[in-house]
Amino acid sequence: MTRKYFRYAATSLLGMVIGLTATTATATDPGVTDTKIVLGSVTPVSGPPSLLGKAHMLALRVWEQDVNARGGINGRKVEIRQEDDGYVPQRAVQGVKRLVDVEGIFGLIGTSGSAMLQAMLPYINEQRLPTINAMAVAAAHFTPPNKTVFVIGPTYCQELSTAMKNMVASKKLHKEKFALVYQDDEFGSDVRCGYQKAIKDLGLNSVAEISFKRGTKDFSAEMLSLKQVGATFLASGGVVAEHSMLMKEAAKNQMSLTFLAVHSAHLTPVQALAGAAGDGYFVADYVPPLTDLSVPGMAKFMGLAQKYLSADELKSLNRYSITAYIGALLMEDAISRCGKVLTRACVVDKLETTKNFGTDGLASPISFGPNDRHSPSSVLVLRSDAKNSRFERVSDPIPVLD
Repeated sequence: MTRKYFRYAATSLLGMVIGLTATTATATDPGVTDTKIVLGSVTPVSGPPSLLGKAHMLALRVWEQDVNARGGINGRKVEIRQEDDGYVPQRAVQGVKRLVDVEGIFGLIGTSGSAMLQAMLPYINEQRLPTINAMAVAAAHFTPPNKTVFVIGPTYCQELSTAMKNMVASKKLHKEKFALVYQDDEFGSDVRCGYQKAIKDLGLNSVAEISFKRGTKDFSAEMLSLKQVGATFLASGGVVAEHSMLMKEAAKNQMSLTFLAVHSAHLTPVQALAGAAGDGYFVADYVPPLTDLSVPGMAKFMGLAQKYLSADELKSLNRYSITAYIGALLMEDAISRCGKVLTRACVVDKLETTKNFGTDGLASPISFGPNDRHSPSSVLVLRSDAKNSRFERVSDPIPVLD
């Protein structure tokens, strides 16, 4: 063989090695190409809770257009695929499987309600899918920790307990007769946890705990029972419309109640559905009202929303838009820190090492750790100003202590 042949063979082999090395250096997981990243969301955009999922998706679209206008993440544009679960656990499982098998998503940035995420968890774990949950937070989502699932915001247990303790102290409500109405599922169980914790820690007088089935429309019997036992403080563990129904029944029965609800009542449709009874109720939440433009992050988000959404879409924004936007910013940060070689494992690692990630006041700084997949933030107590279709703060951010 000639020297020329050996030089040719060596050059070819070197080229193959270089090519193999380059391929290895840029190897990526599903949902990633040189030019795009495909992310998914499973949320309810049909059925009674659709205003939650629609608001969530609108914020993701705002973020998607904004990040792409900025050139994408490390040069890759973002594409979001969405599945509607109708607030049904089995449909949520079908939705996430379709996003993975058909749409080929890289990760999840929308995970519907508590029971829906709980149903999806085995498949998410099996696929090692980077997942951010900023919609419905329950302790079962991170106890024990799921390797790839990161949860933002206090649990309903932490949220209600923290807000109740603040209200009892600030409004001197120690002698009131307390009651709870809650949905009979994972969501309601976590709400009940917060109620019971506040009752126990403060030595309060609980006169009733009443559960209801998902989809209940008539609360006349429940409210009559509460009137008979003399309840003067009601903790509401409804999803959306249930809060309004409870308030209307209380007004019909001429009950004078201090009414505190979890964050799903931080919605103008809840105010509107409750009518005159919807003025003055209290809400525990961890994000400020959309109208609070003194918060830098809120002013920025609303500016982007006005740029990218129609007038009708702007009317559909609510507090679930803000939590979705927070989750999207967190995912963007983790993906960005991975650089060009983007893998699911890298994003999980970057999320795990997140420390004091700031959102310009939309929530408290976010942190995770090797065995900590939950960042509880702080709790705000808000008051419904139904006459002006808005909510106002009545507390400073309250740290979640347990």
